[in-house]
Amino acid sequence: MDELTKAYLIRRFREYYSKAELKMPHDFEKREWAFVFIENLPDFFMQRHISFNSTELFQSFLVKSPPAHVYHSSACYLNPSVEMEKKGWLCADLIFDIDADHLPLKPGTPMETALRLAKKEIIKLIGILEDDFGVSRRKMKVVFSGGRGYHIHVFDERFRELESPERRELVDYISLNSPEIDSNSAQMERVRMCFLKIVGKLIERNLLDKLLKKEGVRANSIRRIREKLKLLVEGNIEFTRIEDISKSEGFQRLANKIFSACISRNTIHIDAPVTADVKRLIRFPGSLHGKTGLRVTEIEIDDLEEFDPLRDAVVFGDEKIKLRIPPNVRLDLTLRGEEFRIRGGEKVTLPEYVAVFLICRGIARYGH
Repeated sequence: MDELTKAYLIRRFREYYSKAELKMPHDFEKREWAFVFIENLPDFFMQRHISFNSTELFQSFLVKSPPAHVYHSSACYLNPSVEMEKKGWLCADLIFDIDADHLPLKPGTPMETALRLAKKEIIKLIGILEDDFGVSRRKMKVVFSGGRGYHIHVFDERFRELESPERRELVDYISLNSPEIDSNSAQMERVRMCFLKIVGKLIERNLLDKLLKKEGVRANSIRRIREKLKLLVEGNIEFTRIEDISKSEGFQRLANKIFSACISRNTIHIDAPVTADVKRLIRFPGSLHGKTGLRVTEIEIDDLEEFDPLRDAVVFGDEKIKLRIPPNVRLDLTLRGEEFRIRGGEKVTLPEYVAVFLICRGIARYGH
């Protein structure tokens, strides 16, 4: 990033922070704060072990030296501004991070598609936290990260003093790591219901026999397997182990394929280290994301379905800005519902909200 471009970005971020209505996290005086400043870009140099006693001091700090990235600790400490081993850990919010980079997406998946799939994952996770752990929606905060995903902050007191091993158990449960078919957990019950639904459809469509035959199961065994599976689907026998239906290797191969598909459908693709880490730094809601210029945005759970990050997290205006696009750039972009085709080697004039996005992404330079 050249100095002219950097100066422009500092000016725009400073203006944003001078007017923003910032909502501090609870116990913010006990949290560590960390910053990556625009003036140090492209180096990702983090200044940390900082604390604030008032919102006014915090906002003045942001205006004086506008950061590209703002983080606070998930943990609360006795002394948040000293070195880590002397801080005095008290507790930590339970945090989940669902990022498009951790989803099983094909290379080149458009950003809007990746964000839509990440939102589906976060909605599934909210359901599990409510249904399986009894977490009230009032104890959850959903945040668009400003980049390619979402965070959930859980403030339920039952979880705040959990240490890393217990949090990893939560990760294993939600992510279905090392699943056991006969487990009585709610997650595995969802997997079993998925299995029964698929098997039921295969029987209904007369496809089960063909698939079993393809796996090398003999004709007389196919009939017995089908009848047992019918009883299972209809709820006339209990679901125990696959081997109890048939020891046929061909059947077990098919059953394992179905179970693998069901596990994949019910797995929540969270970033495990974020949840397990009791001293994690997480983006501050209300700040700007230095790689997109989008706002890290808190979302009411009831509004999540309608939330469009490429519209609702855009904070800059329509003023026309001159940009230079380096060679070899090809990008089709949709922001605020408007489509833009960005091609390398051009001098262009674009709305400010697009200009800031392209500059933060390293795709454009300020001025002609």
